[in-house]
Parts: sequence; C-alpha cells; structure tokens
Amino acid sequence: MLTLMDMIERVPSVIEAILENRKEATKEMMAYIAPRLQEIDEIVLVGSGTSNTCSQTSREVVEEVSGISTTAILPNVFLAKKAYNPNALYLFTSQSGTSTLTQEAQKKMKEAGNLVVAMSEADTTPLAKESGAHVDMGCGNEEFGQRTIGYCASILTQIMIGMEIGLARGYLSEEAYESYLADARRVPASHKAICEKTMKWFDDNKWKLMNVESFALYGAGPLWGVAQEGALKILEIAKRFLCVGYEMDDGMHGPTMGFTKKMGIIILNDGRNEGIANGLANYVKKEVGDCFVIGQNTIDTRDLPFDAVGGVFRCLEYAPVVEILAHRLAADYGIVTKEWKLQDPLPEAKYFNTHDEE
Repeated sequence: MLTLMDMIERVPSVIEAILENRKEATKEMMAYIAPRLQEIDEIVLVGSGTSNTCSQTSREVVEEVSGISTTAILPNVFLAKKAYNPNALYLFTSQSGTSTLTQEAQKKMKEAGNLVVAMSEADTTPLAKESGAHVDMGCGNEEFGQRTIGYCASILTQIMIGMEIGLARGYLSEEAYESYLADARRVPASHKAICEKTMKWFDDNKWKLMNVESFALYGAGPLWGVAQEGALKILEIAKRFLCVGYEMDDGMHGPTMGFTKKMGIIILNDGRNEGIANGLANYVKKEVGDCFVIGQNTIDTRDLPFDAVGGVFRCLEYAPVVEILAHRLAADYGIVTKEWKLQDPLPEAKYFNTHDEE
C-alpha cells in the first residue's frame, strides 16, 4: 500500500524526467508566444493552495532566468484587480486543472486577448483545454490529494518555462542555460540524502516536535514559499497543529512577540538574511523554547544541518524536510496516511466547492 513517504521519495525521478523532457513540454507554449515573445515584460503566476505556494517559491528564480519581472498572485486577488498588463504572459497553475477561480481568471485574460498558458497534470484537464497553450507539469499521476510531487514538479517546470523564455529572448546564453541545468541535475541525489537525514532528525527530536501546539516556519526568498508550503502541509496532513509560514524579515515585525514555549519554530536557513535568521534562532533557543534550524548556520543537536548543492534550485532540497515533518507528525500520531486518498468528497464540499468536477 502506498504511503505519503512513497510520494516524497518519488520526487527525484520526477525531477530527472522534467529536466529530460523540458523542450518537449514547453514546445507548444514557445510556439504560441513566439509572435509576441519580445513584447512580454511581465510574467504573472496565478494559482491557489499548493499551486500558489509553488509559485511563491519559484517566482524569484523565474525572474532571474527569464530576465522578466515576475509576480505570483492568488486568483481571488487577481480577479479583484482593476488593471491588467496587456504585455504580460499569464501562467495559470492547477495540478488537476479544475480550480474554479484559476479557470475564471484564465478565461478573463483570454477574453481580453492576453497571452494565457495553463500548467496542469495533463493536456486533458479543463484548464488546459481552455488555454492558449498548455505545459505538462510533469508530476504524473499523484495518488494523494496532499500534493508533494506536484509541489516540486510545479516549481521546477515553472523555472524551466522561465529558462526557455530567457534563452529564446537572448537573455540567457547557452553557457548560462547549461550551467543552470547542471545545478538542477545535482538535486535528485541531494534530495534522496536529505530525506534520509530528515527521517533521522525527526527520530532524534520526535517528542519535542510532537509536543508543541503550533508551528511557525520562516524562510527568505524562495524558502519563504517552502515555509508557506510546509505550514500548509503540517496543517492538512498532521491535522493537530495550527501553522503559519513567514517571510524571514516580515516575521520579525510582531509575530515574535507572540512566541510561547508551546510553539515550534522552524527556520529554513540557506545563508540569506543571515543576521536575522541567526538572531532569531539564538533568541528562541535561549529565551523561548524549541527552535529547529534547517540547512545552514545550525547551532545545536536539535537542528538539521546540510549543504544544498542545487544553486537556485535549492528550494527543492529544502522541500522534503517540511513534507517529511508533516508526514511523520501524522504517522507517529497514528493518523493512517494510506487512507487519505479515499477522502471523497473534500471536507468543505457540503458547503462550497473550490474545484469543479472534470
């Protein structure tokens, strides 16, 4: 019987396949945007839930590799806007392709004559069928509704879209393009090793992690998106904790005054905002309670040290840490993860629908 851990451990092979198939996956999109390629001056990433957190994670890197200002926005916020950029490329992400408001936002932009691209798990999804072009996110069939493969696959595919656009526009040289690919190709082996380290880290800190009442996760840049996704996964999978994901600096402006000994503070540290991250870790460890530093600049045995090797793709090396944390918090509390995929309909379906039926 499959478990969520099987999904997490499948990610390296998914990464390898996305890298191998990147040209074919983006072929339709590149042909579609070709007549207006040089006019594009903004990339807008639209999606809900994990499709939003993946966009918040990839946004900065998409901007870096494409050379085009990139924004990530929720569809409800997007639909409330009063002005839209006619020169933007609008990328709508929904793994199932059934997200109601994402479809509505795409329809609005398509009717306005703007460039619209859908990214979903197959070209047969409702979102794909109504788009100007479709990019397969490369996740394949993910058996569990609590997306882990889809999160990582969406991040990588969005970055690949950015790289193909950057290369086609002449912003990325062939050498730079290959250098980014080399970084990405180092991720699968690192992901596997970090999964093993994370399982041991959880075992070593099991009772501290399980005995808190809530979690606050911190990250800067792309790791802010990982922190947001981690908070979502702990909430929806472990079902016992209130969780929030903070941007490293913004999370210092007020939230720290609410810390208590019953909170678990997770700091995703890749060396960015080093002074803030290190200061926060030292403060919580010495003055408040349980703090766990992940990645760089670790302090004590409660932390999980590792060296990310994927360059701008390092967010994919941090992702399994928060996913495994959510999985182990659930499994070790006796929540039967293998039965989650049988939850149908979704809990909110009796009151409202966030996704349409295919």
